[in-house]
Amino acid sequence: MTTSTGTKKRLSPSVYYLLIGTAVGWPSLLGVSRLLPLWQQGRSGTPDSLAAIHLLVLGSMLTVAWGVLYQIVPIAFQAPPVPRHLLYWHLPLHLLSVVGMVIGFLTSQFLVVGSFGSLLFCSATGFFVFAFKSYRRARNKTAVHRALIFPLAALGLVMLIGIDQALLPASVSSSLLLTHVLLGGMAFWGTLVLVLSYKLVPMFSLSHGYTVSIWRTVSLYAAGVLLWILSSWIPSYSVHRVGTAVAFMLVAAGSLLYVVDMMTIVRARKRKRIVLPMFDAFLAMLLLVFGQLGTVVSSFFHLTTGLFASVFLFVFGGLLALMLSYMQKMVPFLWFEYRFSKRPERKTAPLIDDMVAKTPAQSGMLIYYLGVFTGVVALFTANGSGLVTLSWCSGVAMTTGSALVFFALRHVLTIGGIRPSDGPTE
Repeated sequence: MTTSTGTKKRLSPSVYYLLIGTAVGWPSLLGVSRLLPLWQQGRSGTPDSLAAIHLLVLGSMLTVAWGVLYQIVPIAFQAPPVPRHLLYWHLPLHLLSVVGMVIGFLTSQFLVVGSFGSLLFCSATGFFVFAFKSYRRARNKTAVHRALIFPLAALGLVMLIGIDQALLPASVSSSLLLTHVLLGGMAFWGTLVLVLSYKLVPMFSLSHGYTVSIWRTVSLYAAGVLLWILSSWIPSYSVHRVGTAVAFMLVAAGSLLYVVDMMTIVRARKRKRIVLPMFDAFLAMLLLVFGQLGTVVSSFFHLTTGLFASVFLFVFGGLLALMLSYMQKMVPFLWFEYRFSKRPERKTAPLIDDMVAKTPAQSGMLIYYLGVFTGVVALFTANGSGLVTLSWCSGVAMTTGSALVFFALRHVLTIGGIRPSDGPTE
């Protein structure tokens, strides 16, 4: 008699994107140890700083984002799978582009930066060509599905502006630089987090029957960011200040409505227990909002120290911490689907929420958050030897915490061993 235990499967490419992206960020996290004193002085344009920032944002965070998008499009929107071959050419090409840009920044060779930035843009375009085929054939075209176009459009714009700045450095103005920063930091990353949260938080919290408005939140937030960008190009100081003030109010309103909607979703959960990774995520969301509001206030009143501390909190305490939190849910799910789905031993497999070892993962998150708070304290209050000490503590703690979470996730991929053959047996 011939039986089959299921179809033969391979591990999702998302896992490779997520884990590799996490590891690529370690040099930048450790680099915080040397860069915090410069950032406290408002010096973010040094070669070391530019290299570390772009390695973190493009090499680490964007690599993780590719992995999330690869998986979220077919699963959340009931669309055809994104082709697996993207893993084989896009991921190496993406990382090569980032490494080339980092070398260009370190050597102050902006032609090199622009050349590899162009390669990065081309690889991203190739990714979107294949991902969009899946995206537009989705059967579940929710508000999240439609709203996702905003951050993705912002990503294309910020890449093009970055390439323009690198290839024509003499023409870079303060307004163009601010546009590049706002498009990348808030129009892309900020809006991407807002949009995906309306899908991931309900999925991970098992929430149903709630009433929220993603369009209200995203519209206010995106309109505020756009007005902020436009205001930076207005020569009249009084008009510029009025436009900036209105922009800040819109961004603040969108951020606060986002918090209200997330609380509404969590209260509608169907099980009382909230797993630890979601507590990590909720703290990251809170720090992300605080970082955004701090950035708004500091920008309006020209508070350099407050501005850099707020941006630090937004990026390290919000965006990166949120990625580490969500990966504790995504990697176990993807491993379970690969290793145990449709197999007899799935009934004895550990629960998805129990696959990540709690002690190393949560110890890693605690150490990481301690590093974030240490960095914020250093930026706000420290000077001299105290600043140097706190900076090293911050960088080392964030790197150590991220590494502990990484190895906890890496251990998940050993649970149950290699997937047995799914071929027919007699």
